[in-house]
Amino acid sequence: MLTETQLRTATGDDLRTLRSRIFEELRRRDQEGVPGEETSSPPGGRSGREVIDQKGGNGRWLKLERVKCGKTRCKKCADGVGHGPYYYLYLTNPKTGRYTSKYVGKPANVTEEMRQEFGIEVAEPEVEG
Repeated sequence: MLTETQLRTATGDDLRTLRSRIFEELRRRDQEGVPGEETSSPPGGRSGREVIDQKGGNGRWLKLERVKCGKTRCKKCADGVGHGPYYYLYLTNPKTGRYTSKYVGKPANVTEEMRQEFGIEVAEPEVEG
């Protein structure tokens, strides 16, 4: 463990190296399932977003979110509903250890590979008859 003094006197490069090593260790523990350790959690919610569902681990999470566009005259946002829901893929950049997100889109845009990785079931379309 580092003391507060050690953290304050460390150079920026030292801190970036430490951050990278910490994230590497967390990923290793997530993958190996170290006993007595909880897996690292996904990044916190972003402003203007409501998380409806999330699945994942090992540095990757798929979140279904409702988003607010921030436009002052938007009826959907003013009513509190927002837009969506849309899927976003959150992942950890292996070089920096920082979280990033990628827009996936509507549930129909989720690839078969993502459905399998995150255990998402495809809803059967309703047939009118």
